[in-house]
Amino acid sequence: MKPLLLPFIFNIIVLVPIGLLTLLGGKRGGQLACQGKFPESEGFRTILGSLWTAILLGSILGLFYPLPMSPLLLIQVIYKSLWLLVFVMPRLLKGNVSEVPSGIALVFLVIVLTYLWVIPWGPLFATR
Repeated sequence: MKPLLLPFIFNIIVLVPIGLLTLLGGKRGGQLACQGKFPESEGFRTILGSLWTAILLGSILGLFYPLPMSPLLLIQVIYKSLWLLVFVMPRLLKGNVSEVPSGIALVFLVIVLTYLWVIPWGPLFATR
């Protein structure tokens, strides 16, 4: 198996339940997906669910077209890194660990630390 397929497979495993639950599960689905750490907002829940479902669909395409879909992995690393730095780190530094959804934070950290190793950097930035 090609290493580039692994992030797409991981995305699918994580996002089938979480992305769809956030997008289609209503208020209860959003609270479950976010571990009850964020106040309910239908607007933000559906934006987040739409993003995660788009990544899910892109990851399914990535199983068949890994190189053309690899920018999706870079987008994930960027937005997850920003969330970890802007939301999680300040709370951890202040000792407000209970405000952080640990499941999401852990998955985001794993993705940031591992996807960097499998993103095909040369082809991704090659000029034609």
